[in-house]
Amino acid sequence: MSLLTLDDVHTYYGEAHILQGVSLTVGEREVVTLIGRNGAGKTTTLRSIMGIVRARRGHVRLRGEDITGLGTHEIARRGIAWIPEERRVLPNLTVLENLRLGMLGGPTHRDGTDALEEVFGYFPRLRERIAHRGRFLSGGEQQMLAIARGLVSHPAVMLVDEPTEGLAPLLVQNLTEILSAINKRGTTILLVEQTLEVALALSHRVYVMDQGQIQFEGTPEQLRRDPTIQQRFLEI
Repeated sequence: MSLLTLDDVHTYYGEAHILQGVSLTVGEREVVTLIGRNGAGKTTTLRSIMGIVRARRGHVRLRGEDITGLGTHEIARRGIAWIPEERRVLPNLTVLENLRLGMLGGPTHRDGTDALEEVFGYFPRLRERIAHRGRFLSGGEQQMLAIARGLVSHPAVMLVDEPTEGLAPLLVQNLTEILSAINKRGTTILLVEQTLEVALALSHRVYVMDQGQIQFEGTPEQLRRDPTIQQRFLEI
């Protein structure tokens, strides 16, 4: 059984039909990436999973349980963490306070010290900045904090939206390595990523989206060997 499943999901913004029958699966301990041009429906897919925007048709299932109609807070409690593209670090709270907020909405009540030590192992820079308020962090530090805040809840699945957007190449490489390490420790990741090489380096499987539909599903190597898909649906 897949950990996370979308079955024929249709999502609208007003009368605009954004997702047009999206079906995909994410298995335990996988990194699955959605890639495609801007406006393809990638972020809307994540928002539909979280219940931020409700699917009008179709089903989202976590471990076989239909979560389609649940509120966002209930979905988070069942084990899905959302790391949005905008990061949404609370600017007037410290790094520690942002992390403690992340512990409140997850599926389990973890020992705070253990959870913090785990994320500081991935992001030692956050330990150094623990007393600094969010507004004083660099863009890269804010992205680290956004991921760490999702991770402290010990989620079954992390939905990570465009984590490398706007970051310098060295930070992109560092973040790619950290996400890979988080996955190898057992966390399942559904990733939206614009940079093809990052997606191919991280993923076990890749879905290519265009105009609200899945156009390709396969391994990174299969996508590398398919120039037609790359040219039709990706900005290369």
